[in-house]
Amino acid sequence: MPRQWQEVKVKIHRESQEAAAEILTNLGAGGLVIDDPNLFAEAKANNWGDYFPDTPVENDDYIVIKAFYSEHLSQDELQALTERLTKLKSFGLETGVIKIETSSVDEEKWATAWKEHYHTEHIGNIVIQPSWESYDPLDNEVVVKLDPGMAFGTGGHPTTCMVLEQLQNIDLKGKVVWDIGTGSGILAIAAAKLGASTVIGVDTDKVAVEVADENCRFNEVDVTIKHGSLDSLSGKADIIIANIIADVILSLLPDVVTKLKENGLFIASGIIDERAKEVLEKAGEYGFNLQFEDREAEWVAFCFSLKEV
Repeated sequence: MPRQWQEVKVKIHRESQEAAAEILTNLGAGGLVIDDPNLFAEAKANNWGDYFPDTPVENDDYIVIKAFYSEHLSQDELQALTERLTKLKSFGLETGVIKIETSSVDEEKWATAWKEHYHTEHIGNIVIQPSWESYDPLDNEVVVKLDPGMAFGTGGHPTTCMVLEQLQNIDLKGKVVWDIGTGSGILAIAAAKLGASTVIGVDTDKVAVEVADENCRFNEVDVTIKHGSLDSLSGKADIIIANIIADVILSLLPDVVTKLKENGLFIASGIIDERAKEVLEKAGEYGFNLQFEDREAEWVAFCFSLKEV
């Protein structure tokens, strides 16, 4: 009999997408699928890859996150999930009316689902290649091999795309790069392949740490993956990346000030449009100068420096 996975389906307001995805991952999810009608339209318009939601989302303000668990969540764990998702309101995030459904999925069908949802993607000269697909890169292309779904961050979401685009516009050769909340390790791997001499990725989720470490080995890059956050790192970095959510980025600002080298850059993504002004103003209070910003759909990414460069 095929092994059974539990599928936990969460319908929530899109503003809470990344926070909800992190909560589901921290509960031990072996993979995530995000059905987003806006992302579907953006992906087609920008040629990010073949992403086709298989679950209609009736309201464009909502997305559906499907999380898969090898060990079924208990009723107590499902109740805790509901409480944590509801608590996102206290952090200033819109949740809307949260709906949670559970079902069982055969392992064979679960594994096939990833291949149906993710294909080789192009973000500038960076190519995100799932391990089950073959690809012959052009001379100027950088290939990041990734098994999507094991941890958040596949290259298909605008917040990740914008950081990958920004990294390609920066000379990383010889630079020290830290990736805070590394998830799948995609940004750390890309930084290493773009020439950074020292790359460290950290995440507070132990599952993400294992996944990122595995992806780094798969890509044969010299990247250190650690459990923790920015305050657990010693020394200073030329570039600090945080593709998380606005509240976490705001909490990181005091440490970024002390851990960023002179003329260093802080790339902050995962910011919903409604929180962009707040992040920009608070960063200014800490002495950051805005170098440039990117906007995709309702998401914003900033690149700051502590001194004009």
